[in-house]
Amino acid sequence: MKLLAILLLSIAGMYLGYKLRKSSKEANNERFAIYGGLTFLIALTGAILGTSLVLLKGGAWSIENKMMFRLIFSAVIGFMFLFLGVRLIAKAKNEGNKLGQIAGLTWVLVACFVSGLMITRVSKMNDGWTTERKAKVMADCEKLINENRAYNVLCFKREVIKAFPNFEDYNKMNADESTGKREKFLEKMDELCPCGENIDESEVESVDLPF
Repeated sequence: MKLLAILLLSIAGMYLGYKLRKSSKEANNERFAIYGGLTFLIALTGAILGTSLVLLKGGAWSIENKMMFRLIFSAVIGFMFLFLGVRLIAKAKNEGNKLGQIAGLTWVLVACFVSGLMITRVSKMNDGWTTERKAKVMADCEKLINENRAYNVLCFKREVIKAFPNFEDYNKMNADESTGKREKFLEKMDELCPCGENIDESEVESVDLPF
């Protein structure tokens, strides 16, 4: 239902932009032509981003889907500004307007730079300890508790992150128990994170009682 509503609104917006641009040619009004073109581009952008959001989000975001949506977002917005910059350069060149050409070139360079920066940042989203990976560690701890190895879950997560800056190293340790590394690590956790671990007094707020 959401997807249908997004598509209908986007189509209506693109049609409105098309009609506005077409009427501007008949009335010879360049301002309406610009507004019509922008309306069409914004509606098209909304259709792509809205459809991507509905299809990728689903019931719950995954890190891969978040990355894909942000890549689509960066690409679409970057392309829109790049297209406008190129059109401005072409029109300014035909009219011999050097200032317009410089402005159009600035749009193109900024669009390329910002899009490249955003894509680079998005590509690093899956590095390090993401929320999903922390949740997996906590789930692993729950399994150990069910196997009669009682740990404080939050402490266990904290110590795992300290011991394994790279998540893949933690996975490798769990995948191959023959090396004995996993058992040594769990023995260390027996000492560091027993169930009912004492809380640091500095982390507890003091309360003044009225008596």
